[in-house]
Amino acid sequence: MPTEAPAVRRRRFSPRLLLPARLDRYILGEVIGPFLGGVVFFIFLFLMFRALSLAELLIVHGASAATLGKMTMLMTIQFLPMVLPVAFLIAVLVGFGRLSSDSELVAFKASGVSIWRMSVPVMVLSLFVVALSLGLNMEWSPWSESASKNLLIKLSNTKVASSIKEGTFTSGFFDLLIYAEKVDQRTSRMKRVFIYDERNPKTPFTVVARTGEIVPVRTASELGSAAMLKLYNGSIHRSDSGGKLYQKIDFETYRLYLKIDEGAPNASWKPGMIPYRDLRRIIRESSPTSPEGREMRGEFWRRYAIAFAPLIFVYLGMGFGTVRTRAVRAGAALVAFITLLVYWTLLSAASMAIHRGVLPPIIAMWIPNLVVLMAAAFSFQRARW
Repeated sequence: MPTEAPAVRRRRFSPRLLLPARLDRYILGEVIGPFLGGVVFFIFLFLMFRALSLAELLIVHGASAATLGKMTMLMTIQFLPMVLPVAFLIAVLVGFGRLSSDSELVAFKASGVSIWRMSVPVMVLSLFVVALSLGLNMEWSPWSESASKNLLIKLSNTKVASSIKEGTFTSGFFDLLIYAEKVDQRTSRMKRVFIYDERNPKTPFTVVARTGEIVPVRTASELGSAAMLKLYNGSIHRSDSGGKLYQKIDFETYRLYLKIDEGAPNASWKPGMIPYRDLRRIIRESSPTSPEGREMRGEFWRRYAIAFAPLIFVYLGMGFGTVRTRAVRAGAALVAFITLLVYWTLLSAASMAIHRGVLPPIIAMWIPNLVVLMAAAFSFQRARW
């Protein structure tokens, strides 16, 4: 009689198979802690450099606590594209430095775990950092920089009189020379005002008034700044360029509209404020050899190069982290400082080369990553003992 074939037992899928191994969790625990701590530390450090600006918003412009909180959040988002790679490099150096100093790496290798196997969980974490950095560089950081600039313009419009000092000639006030004997910063009112307007060199004129006030004006674009200067009980003195004609006009109320248009020379604008889609559109419409085309293409590849730097920092941090030192954190800080100094120096030199048209943007912006990659390969090769 024919015998029945033995039943094939199928192995059931278990969700535990998706969980990382105990080794992976252990290594991630050594790296994630310093990484989160580094992010918090560097954000606090960068905000300390902006403390004076935030204090000016509170003291001079009278910003509320909510406004200061919003500005702090926007500044934090701007810093994150720089903070994340730096914190990740220090985290890998500290994590593997601690494993090396406690001879745990020796135990791992004695158990048959290679340095390549140890790099797997760190590489997975670096992919997460890269994805987050790409989102920040492409969309969130340009948005936060534009939003913070708009907020600063709105605050400056509400306190335009803060730039005028009592009893002092102030130049550069909307391209005017202005003097006021008394200035009330709270109400933006002035007494005994003198204004010299030479925006039109052919017909400059002088305005003298007993009192005046500054009223902010809403503009069509949030990237512009405007104000209405109202003067009362004064006179306008005007003469032609040859000095042959002199004109005096007395007035009870005189309104002078002051505006800085979007994109004006004295309005700040940076390529880093451009969203990814707009940056791609400008690149398509501009010539690769034009100054604008080189600058936009350099900005495009700079965002990618900085975002992918953590992939290289995995092997650089593991290579230098396995070198035994007495002070793990001090050694990690020193290696990170030297690496970042070299990296940002090369990045600045690459930007200059793009500006001068010496190198194509795609090559210039990836040179810092290639230099760090060679250092990472050298250090990681030494760690394979």
